[in-house]
Amino acid sequence: MTRKSLFLLLFLILALLASLFLVFRPTIFLGRASTTSSPSSSLENSYLFASPIQAKADGHQLIRITVFLLDGQGLGLANQPVKLTVPSPLSQQPTQPFTDSYGKAVFDISSPTPGKYTISAQTNNQTLPQSVNIVFY
Repeated sequence: MTRKSLFLLLFLILALLASLFLVFRPTIFLGRASTTSSPSSSLENSYLFASPIQAKADGHQLIRITVFLLDGQGLGLANQPVKLTVPSPLSQQPTQPFTDSYGKAVFDISSPTPGKYTISAQTNNQTLPQSVNIVFY
């Protein structure tokens, strides 16, 4: 056997051993981020917005309030109850009061009375730090 063939054979054996080592170390390929058994929301990451931000005060036109409830990593939390704090002249329809797999809850607001109103959202007795202003004209 020539010196070149011996070197090639040694290189192939080392490559085989290295690949076997990597294959039998499953944590390299199967490692996952750890999660807790009961996910908690991060109120600082969660938010709400309105679309449109103004509508006619005829009791029929709607403003949709969308709330995104997120965890500390910015991932949506599913099946969480969300409630809105809505001033008395406004009426709300909880279209989707529990969050979906993206952490989204949806509410529709209407008003027979013109005015500027501030809407806030709560989950599990905690209020999101952000609120949204809407106008009925």
